[in-house]
Amino acid sequence: MKNKKGSRRNRNKSAAHNGHSLVVDRFTKLPDDLLLNILDRLNTPDAVRTCLLSKRTLHLRHLLSNLHVWFTSFVPDCGYITFKDTIQMNAAVAGATDNILTFRSQEIPLRQLSIGFYLKYYDCLTIGKAVARAMATHNLHSAEFLIMPEKKPQYCTIEDRRCKGKLLMTFFYACTDAFAGLTRLYLHNLELAENDIPNIIATCKRLEYLGLSMCETEESVLQLQVEHPRLVELDICSAGLELVELSSLPNLKRLVFSVWVCPQEPLSFGNIPLLSSLSLTNVSMGWQKVIRLSQFLPSVPYIRDLHLSFLSEKIWVQPECPKLLSPVLQNLQFLNLEKLPEGCDIAWTRFFLEAAPNLKEVCITVWDHWCDMETDMVEREERGYCDKRNVEWESSAPDGFRHHNLTKLTIYGFQPNENFMGYIRHVIEAAVKLEEISLYDREVLECCEDLDPKVEVAPSRYPQTIEEQELLREQITEGLVMASPHIIHFRS
Repeated sequence: MKNKKGSRRNRNKSAAHNGHSLVVDRFTKLPDDLLLNILDRLNTPDAVRTCLLSKRTLHLRHLLSNLHVWFTSFVPDCGYITFKDTIQMNAAVAGATDNILTFRSQEIPLRQLSIGFYLKYYDCLTIGKAVARAMATHNLHSAEFLIMPEKKPQYCTIEDRRCKGKLLMTFFYACTDAFAGLTRLYLHNLELAENDIPNIIATCKRLEYLGLSMCETEESVLQLQVEHPRLVELDICSAGLELVELSSLPNLKRLVFSVWVCPQEPLSFGNIPLLSSLSLTNVSMGWQKVIRLSQFLPSVPYIRDLHLSFLSEKIWVQPECPKLLSPVLQNLQFLNLEKLPEGCDIAWTRFFLEAAPNLKEVCITVWDHWCDMETDMVEREERGYCDKRNVEWESSAPDGFRHHNLTKLTIYGFQPNENFMGYIRHVIEAAVKLEEISLYDREVLECCEDLDPKVEVAPSRYPQTIEEQELLREQITEGLVMASPHIIHFRS
């Protein structure tokens, strides 16, 4: 019996090996240009490992035109990363970058370069010098540094962040040639001196994307002025600043700004003629004023895509009448309102419809993400959280208001109650060209499964059966002459 089982295992292993060999043989018989197209879509360590599978593809590892080496390419098999692992992972990134770029023929074009690494000085130097040499000999279309501290933010002290900030600037001044050729730069969890960010921006003359996450300046510095002739996308999160002055960014098209600490508007707009996409995310605190978009955005009236996230807390945007707001939102086509608090009326969001005549798509997400919310009432009061309550709003549009461009409405977190159903009826009545309404249940993540038992979460009443969905379609469209139930879709 044992011999039979052993024989079966051997046959299974042999079949698996033969199957693997067959796949490799088929892959390696593809023409070089197609193989390179596939390999350039992988991160470089995986692409090199793939080239080593066969003598036929061995030479291709030197012909890759895209170099993507991140510390995530060297995560241990167990998936758990220790401090010792970060040292080895970073050394692997530095070694791979140096080897690939040093032994690369100048005749082989290099189009894209993306390196993600931890702030360890000698590894940084190795990477910086290798990249600077490559920039001097190749006409790179894009070059990116993603620079991270090895500690997660929750484990970093102020001193840790300050030391990493100084280490970054030491690396920066030692490798200015490399930074000067970057088109994308992402920095995370650092404390920097007053002139550090302006100096980095001024040196990175080719920069098109800048991401600053939890990169604060010294306590005495509460303002940041940003100027750059080529920057296209700017992403700032939790900067701890009272004001970011966007003085002159003639090519800026996309702006993401998340979590501000000032009581008033966190941004000042100067010469930004091309800004078309704006994303704002914040938790409204008791000492912060609500934002009037007519006063906040008068100098950037070309926004086509607007994303506002409220992180399941109080609404921090003030509804306004079309007369004031239309000049600002006249070009708006796509509106995304994310993480509106559950249990609060969503009727106020209709003021966007009234003020944005060219709006084509609206997406609303109603969701209390309890894992990220402060649920202790004493803690909420001490930290300055606001009470979540309905936004007071009355329509200023004339009776029989019609919107002539809206074609799609999407709601995540839909529940079969008057709040949602009444809202949908109003939109159907107003939007004469409405083609699709997509309704989704509230989102449930794995992290939400182990909530504190004291947190009471109302069960979802989202319609599950075809019969329930058909009944709701009829209830929503009942009495609406021009409405078709078939435009309403319940998505899973």
